[in-house]
Amino acid sequence: MRKNTHPVYSGAFLLTITGLFCRFIGFYYKIFLSRAIGAKELGLYQLSMPLLSIGIAFANAGIHTAISRYVAGAAISSKATGKRYLAAGLLLSLSLGALFCIPAYALADVIAARFFLEPSITQLLRILIFCIPLECIHGCINGYYYGLQKAAIPSGGQCIEQLSRVGSVMGIYYLLQQMGIPFTKNHAMLGLLIGEAVATLYYLTILSLDREDSSARRPTTSLTYRTAIRNIGSMAYPVTGTRLSLTLLNSLENILIPAKLAAFGMTNTQALSIYGIYSGMAIPMIFFPTVLANSIAVMLLPSIARAKEENRISYITHTIITGFFLCMLLGFACTFFFFFFGGFIGQRIFNNEVAGIYIRTLSWLCPFLFLGITMNSILNGLGRTKDTFAISITGALIRLSFVIFGIQRFGFRAFLLGALLSQIISSFLAYIRLMSLCPASVAKEQANRWRKKAGL
Repeated sequence: MRKNTHPVYSGAFLLTITGLFCRFIGFYYKIFLSRAIGAKELGLYQLSMPLLSIGIAFANAGIHTAISRYVAGAAISSKATGKRYLAAGLLLSLSLGALFCIPAYALADVIAARFFLEPSITQLLRILIFCIPLECIHGCINGYYYGLQKAAIPSGGQCIEQLSRVGSVMGIYYLLQQMGIPFTKNHAMLGLLIGEAVATLYYLTILSLDREDSSARRPTTSLTYRTAIRNIGSMAYPVTGTRLSLTLLNSLENILIPAKLAAFGMTNTQALSIYGIYSGMAIPMIFFPTVLANSIAVMLLPSIARAKEENRISYITHTIITGFFLCMLLGFACTFFFFFFGGFIGQRIFNNEVAGIYIRTLSWLCPFLFLGITMNSILNGLGRTKDTFAISITGALIRLSFVIFGIQRFGFRAFLLGALLSQIISSFLAYIRLMSLCPASVAKEQANRWRKKAGL
C-alpha cells in the first residue's frame, strides 16, 4: 500500500507551484507598469507600499502566525477549537485594523507630506488603506488553513487575487486608452484594491461552506472565546512587535533612500527612478526564487509546532540541519544564475541596463535569503519569537545604518552592500541560535528513551 505524502512536502510543493505562477504574473505586471507609467511613477507607487506593510504588521502579522500555530495543535483533538481560534483572531485583527485605518485615512495628506516626504502620493495612500482590512481577513483565514495543513485553499486565494489584480489594471489601462485618458499610478493602485476585494469574497465563500459542513456535525469545544483571545494575544503580541518594528525600520529605510540619493547629488526625478528600478525591478527578480523557501517556511511552522507538542525532538533537529544544506545549495544555484544572466535580464525583460547591474550585485543575497526565511520559521514554530525579533532587528539596523551613513557619501552601492551584509549576519544568527538549542534537546530526548526502556 502506497504511503500518503507528508503534508509539509505536499503543501510546500503546492504553494511553490502557486507562488511561481503568481510571481510570473507579478513579473509581467511589473514590466507592464514600468512601461505604462515610467520609472519615476513606479517609484512613487512603490514608495506608498510601506503604509500597507505597516498596517498589516500592526493588525495581522502576529495574529496570522498565532492562529496557524494554535490551530495546528488543536487539529489533533478538535476542529471546533480551531474554528474558535479563527473567530478570536478575526475579531482581534479587524479591531486593530480599524484602529489603524480610520486615523490613517483622515490624516493621509499629513502622512504623505511628513512621513513619506512626498505629498503627491496622498490619493495613493487613501486607496491603499482600504486594502488593509481585506488583508486582515485573508491573513486570518490563511493562518487557519495552514494550521490544518490544507494549503490548497490559500493557494487558490493567491492565484485569484493576483489574476484579478492584474486583469483589472490592464482592463482599466486599455479602457482609458480608448477614452484618451492618461493611465496613472492611482489607476494601478485601484487594481490592487479590486484584487483584494475579489480574494476576500473567495475566502469568505470557502469559510462559509466549511462552517455549514462542521455545524452539521454539531462539534463541541471547551475552549472559551476569552481563552482563545488570550492565547492568541500571548503569542501574537511579540510577533506583532517584531513585524511592526521591522516594518517601521524598513519603511524608514525606503523613505530615506530617495532623500539620501538626492543628498548624494541626484535630482528628485533621478532618485525616484533609481528607487523604482531597485524596488520595482531588481528586488522582485531576486526574490523570485524565494517562493520555494516561503512555501516550505509556511508549512514548517505548524509542523514544527506540532512536533514540539508531541516532543519529537529528533524531527526538529533533522529539519534544522537538512534545511541549512538545502538552503545553501538552492541559494548558490540562484546566485550563479543571476550573476551571469543579470545583465541579460535587465536589458531584455525590463529594457533597463541599471536593473541588470543591480540584479547581478544582489545575486549574492539568494542563499542567505533562503536560510533566513527557513530558520526564522522554525524558530517561530518552536515559540522562540523573542529570538526572531532580536535577529531581525539586528539585520534591519545594519541595513538602515548603511542608508543613513553610506548612501550620502558613496551612492546607492553603499546600500546594496549593507543589504548583503545584514542578510548574511541575520541568517547565520538564526541558524546558530537553533543549533544551540539542539544538543540539549537531543540529550533530553535520549534521556526520555532510556527512562521508557527502564520502565520509569
